[in-house]
Amino acid sequence: MASADTEYSQALQHITDAKLEELSNKRNIFQKRKHAALEEADSEDSHIRKIRALSNGVKKCFDIRVDDDGRISDKTETNRQLVTELSNIDRFLKQAEYDPCISADTLERWRRSLLSILDVQTLKYEYAMLFAQLTMEWLSVKKSPKTRGEKDKNDDFEKLASTQKMESKRQWEENVFKSADVDANTITTFLKELFTTPSGPVEDETTDPSKNIIKYLERIHKKVTRFEEELTSSAQFNSSTLQWVIKSLLSSDLPTEKQRAVLREFLKDNTVLTELADVLNMRLIALDTWSWGPEVTVEQRRQLNGDYHIHMHEDLIQAIFLQYLGIKWSVFFKKTLTAFRKSKGIWKSPRSTIPEIDKKRRRFYLDSPTDDKHGLQIVRESIHCNAYFVSQLLDHEQQQREVAEGEMEASSSKKKAKQTAAYSARFSPSSPQFSAASARLSAVRHRKIPSDDGSDEDMGFGMWDEDDAEDSDSEYEDSYNNNKFAQTVMKPANPMQAKQNLLLLLGADITINQRLYGEITCFRAQYESLYPSLPHATILAVLKFLGVSEKWARFFEKFLTAPLKFVDEPDVEPRLRRRGAPGSHVLSEVFGEVTLFCLDFMVNKESEGGTLWRVNDDMWFWSRSQDTCVTAWKGIQKFSKIMGLPIGNKAGGAHMTAEDRPKAAISSDLPSGKIRWGMLYLNSDSSRFEIDQEMVDCHIDELKHQLQDKEVSIFSWIQAWNAFASTFFTYNFGTPANCFGQQHVEMMLQTHERIQRKIFSSKQGSGDHSVITYLRETIQSRFGNTSIPDGYFFLPIDLGGLELSSPFINLVGLRDSIIASPNSLMDDFFRREEEKYTRLKRDYLAKDKDTLLAQNKGYRPDDVNTFMSFEEYTRHRDLIAYAPGRQLVHVYDDLLRHPPQKEIGYDYSGPISVGLAKLESQNGLSGIKSEWDDMSSYWKWVVQLYGPEIVDRFGGFNVVDPGLLPIGLVSQFRSGRVSWREE
Repeated sequence: MASADTEYSQALQHITDAKLEELSNKRNIFQKRKHAALEEADSEDSHIRKIRALSNGVKKCFDIRVDDDGRISDKTETNRQLVTELSNIDRFLKQAEYDPCISADTLERWRRSLLSILDVQTLKYEYAMLFAQLTMEWLSVKKSPKTRGEKDKNDDFEKLASTQKMESKRQWEENVFKSADVDANTITTFLKELFTTPSGPVEDETTDPSKNIIKYLERIHKKVTRFEEELTSSAQFNSSTLQWVIKSLLSSDLPTEKQRAVLREFLKDNTVLTELADVLNMRLIALDTWSWGPEVTVEQRRQLNGDYHIHMHEDLIQAIFLQYLGIKWSVFFKKTLTAFRKSKGIWKSPRSTIPEIDKKRRRFYLDSPTDDKHGLQIVRESIHCNAYFVSQLLDHEQQQREVAEGEMEASSSKKKAKQTAAYSARFSPSSPQFSAASARLSAVRHRKIPSDDGSDEDMGFGMWDEDDAEDSDSEYEDSYNNNKFAQTVMKPANPMQAKQNLLLLLGADITINQRLYGEITCFRAQYESLYPSLPHATILAVLKFLGVSEKWARFFEKFLTAPLKFVDEPDVEPRLRRRGAPGSHVLSEVFGEVTLFCLDFMVNKESEGGTLWRVNDDMWFWSRSQDTCVTAWKGIQKFSKIMGLPIGNKAGGAHMTAEDRPKAAISSDLPSGKIRWGMLYLNSDSSRFEIDQEMVDCHIDELKHQLQDKEVSIFSWIQAWNAFASTFFTYNFGTPANCFGQQHVEMMLQTHERIQRKIFSSKQGSGDHSVITYLRETIQSRFGNTSIPDGYFFLPIDLGGLELSSPFINLVGLRDSIIASPNSLMDDFFRREEEKYTRLKRDYLAKDKDTLLAQNKGYRPDDVNTFMSFEEYTRHRDLIAYAPGRQLVHVYDDLLRHPPQKEIGYDYSGPISVGLAKLESQNGLSGIKSEWDDMSSYWKWVVQLYGPEIVDRFGGFNVVDPGLLPIGLVSQFRSGRVSWREE
């Protein structure tokens, strides 16, 4: 089947052929002129005439225009430095004809300089030809990939992968083509009790929080009704709307490559967009008659982590239509549920547990009101509200989440050590948190969420009631603005970063809670294939409870019951989906988040202010109280049973105590397995996340297998290496941060070293092999190039390098920036705390007590002449802020920090700066740039580490002269997603 990928490959082939022909001609002309110049120079007797012959030869080699007497006639050439040097030598040679002070050593220096110019250009042509050969090799593989017959039929890995693929499909079919055993009426009754029944005894009706909740639920119903009316009462689609809808669809995993090419063409043609808008508006008006059509094909695809996901191949116009509706409902529910979450008296907080008498005593003794707006707990709640509350829903219509290929969680299931794959399929369609990673065909160098302009009117719907502003609790925003937490924690760029941040949040609280309270308990659980497991009755019951009309409920039900058949089973009749929601659809994310919003509320309610840290189906909970964790876990189990959501078998729990306390067993009511994330597990003895080396070994075997499949092309091999060995492993080792300390970075570095040693060690176990040793030997054996400098492998594609990614550079750069021990921050906090207490006590005892009593309106503690005890002073450390000074929240902030790398040294007047300056005229460079301050820490390190040799051998950082090869096109095409071998 012809595809856009094939057409693009053919276009690149034609362009490459033309440039290679041009390159070959230029190289031949250069070599002939160089040979002639050397011969002429050798035939001359005088040193001066030898140098002049070389100078004239260099001018010819570089096509520099000269006048009749050989002098450069046009000094506006692009190669200004060369022109300047040649012009100066010409004039110096004229002086040497007369001036006896021009020594033979000076003449020899000029000769060597001219020879060096010719040698450098010869070397550049050599590497230009190498780049061309690598490109042709890669394109030939793209054009004619290996057939199954060429693969090793006895490959045990392939047999295992095929078995896993079939088992994954079987489990998926069992899941989605059979209705879940749930009762809609039971769910509705459960939701009514959850949202309208107090969690405990109520002193009087005025303090009953359920009254507020009922009022806000009624407000949500009104908003839903208004939203639905606006969504279908006017023309929603126009060319402007379709621009952001199509861009959003392109960022998803839904379209095929051929469909992506069509969508990009749509974006260029406003006439087509206008016609398309008319069709979609008609489809929206006739929403009651909408259907999938007779069938929708699906296929299995293997992910980098070994899991198999199901992808739908739906009609393109259908996809645009559903993408628009999904985005609209997603943004609506994100704003509506967030307003509910922030409303006063809705979400419980431990801050409300501070007794009034404690507040009065603190005001009296410390001469300041109790401040919980800048304490640690309010910041925790701010982070949850900003980064984790219904986080799969979109903040605004044009939001896109970008993820580097390889940024996905490793499967934690392990086979026996002898097996070469460590994966078990989770039997789910493409999870939304992975959809962006799968759709991206390249490792995204930077990540961002487009900023929200904060305008609620942009949607065109009157979503906000005036009293929302009055009742909304703005303390979260106050806390966020005042504490100025890092954006990566408050607003992670994507779900992958949010998941990594969960480890940091738990790590920070482990350090703080162990030092303050001596213990902490935590658990992690995931739903088993959330999207294919969501019962339709559950989804519809929740939506109706929140006010969704019968009209839209019918549409959603038709969306859920799609007629499906596998693309490789053309003779099989389509079957209606009876359970689950289609993967990679925004509407499916809406259904999942709205359903689990009820779980978030339940856990907060039942645990009296506890926080369920959740990213999609991934649930984390921790508390200093083991009983609170048990309550939360039992709540999750109850909710999941009623809603028909099976919890996976990867749940784990841990109870950790301070070093000076006896070890205690975790409650039998909590999950007993280890808490795992990626290739990390939480060691309850050391209270640290550690790398599971056995799991790493399994993935090393998988990496070997994948690299073997890419051996026919150096470019393909490097692309796979970068995604797997560099990004995938590094991501699954966790993010270096202060809460993990330097020991975690060292553990990552040691493991990366072990990965390379194990992959590239010789069969005899001898030899000092690495990734560049392998690549150098491979290139030499195929193309004959020798003495390849190390830096060539790491230089960016746009300078003619291979852009091999090094996981070591950033880690080594971070090591010295991260604190050695997280506990040192708490030691410093305790020292400052005692000093502050001593000062406050001294100040209090010196005050006039009658004045204090008058200032506090007659409140008189029994012990007015004695300052509060240190125990009372520190009783609510994590709930409130003390008087001005370093607070516990500052320790929390420091623990969560990703310190910037220590800058590598740079000499602004040295040879490296000269080499960078030569890049000034090149626009659009992606990594190494002419300005030092414009480069990332990674590229600065590459420049300083490998730059001296590169500049010495190539005269600058351009290994290949710009324009000689289709480097831009190769870079763009090479950004394609890696096709991971399945069988």
